[in-house]
Amino acid sequence: MLVVDDEADSSDILAQFLSPQYDVLVAHSGLEGLEQAAKHQPDLIISDVSMPGLGGLDMVRLIRVRHGLRAPVIFLSGHGAPMDVIAGISAGARHYLTKPVDLQDLKRRVARVFE
Repeated sequence: MLVVDDEADSSDILAQFLSPQYDVLVAHSGLEGLEQAAKHQPDLIISDVSMPGLGGLDMVRLIRVRHGLRAPVIFLSGHGAPMDVIAGISAGARHYLTKPVDLQDLKRRVARVFE
C-alpha cells in the first residue's frame, strides 16, 4: 500500500502501525505519491487530502487518468464537512476519515479492502 501525507510524523505513524501486516510505501507529497503509484502500482492508497502543491484529490484523479490504476483509496483529512466528504468520494475514495484518525478503525477498514 502507499501512504501519502506531507506531515512526516503522520505518515511515519501510519506506516509503522500498518507495516507489521502490510508492505507500506511512504510518500511525503502529492507529486511523490503520483510517482510512487506509477512505479509500484499499490493495492491501496491512503492519502491526506490537503497537501501543498498537488493535493490528495487531484493526485488520485491523475493516478487514475495517467496510469489507469484503480486501487482503492482511503482519504484522511482535517476537513469533515459533508461537501468535503462528497468531494473525496467523488474523487474515488472508498472511505473518507477525519483526523485525528482512530488507528484501530483505519486498520479494520484496510482489512476490509483486502478481504
